Amino acid sequence: MSPHIGNDLSLVAVDLDGTLLTSAGTLAPRSAALLTQAAQRGVHVILATTRLPDSVQGFCRQMDLHHPMICINGAQIWGSPEGPLWASFCIPRAVALVIAQVADTHNWDLSITIDSMRYRRARSGQALGQSGANRIIVPTNVEAIVGDPGRILVQQPEAIEPLRALCQARFAKDCHTETHYASDGSARELGIFARHADKGTALALVLARLAVRRERVLVIGDNLNDLPMFPYARVSVAMGNAPETVQQRASMIAPSNDAEGVAWVLEAVGLAQGGAPT
Repeated sequence: MSPHIGNDLSLVAVDLDGTLLTSAGTLAPRSAALLTQAAQRGVHVILATTRLPDSVQGFCRQMDLHHPMICINGAQIWGSPEGPLWASFCIPRAVALVIAQVADTHNWDLSITIDSMRYRRARSGQALGQSGANRIIVPTNVEAIVGDPGRILVQQPEAIEPLRALCQARFAKDCHTETHYASDGSARELGIFARHADKGTALALVLARLAVRRERVLVIGDNLNDLPMFPYARVSVAMGNAPETVQQRASMIAPSNDAEGVAWVLEAVGLAQGGAPT
């Protein structure tokens, strides 16, 4: 990849976990510093993640970013860390209730996000009620469905395939699932989202709002839920720790998240040098 391509790029959409964050969950220091420098030169730096807005806002503060954010896998798109909320996509409450009922029947724990609050079913001996600023422990999954969820997470391995199949068979018009894989190829988490809540749809909205063409976009990710962003980028990058199926769809393969892969990409395309885009 020619380093001169950086002169044509004006937007970087970058995933967090497994990409910009190390395995310890902290920002890769050189990668974060280079993104901050690119933003200061006028490049739009878009964090695109399954994380909730409060978490993404924290990373934006660390990097001094004031650009749009793609949160909850595209269920929320923010104009900036300070707002406004540009778009929000939720799972219908009736659909979420069925999923919660099935999970309760099988004794599976769900993590359910409604607005900015996360609800989890109590584990043995765990106290009920508010546990932290944005977390509530409830007796059952059904009791967590107090509105339309933006996200339902499934982390018990035995629950992943049955709940994925349920959503596909009965609720394909209302929601979709994203399976997140570990670097060894094993399924580590299932995300259930509203039908139009994906990173590709969200990135398309951001590009339209900012009037940025695909030819000026760089996308960096490490998992299957990052693939919907790839068609909207001139350069699509898979991390070295990404599953093979993701790497096969990328135009570049970077070193891993623990080896400053994002910094390597920025240097390879020339975004770690020079002035602002025109």
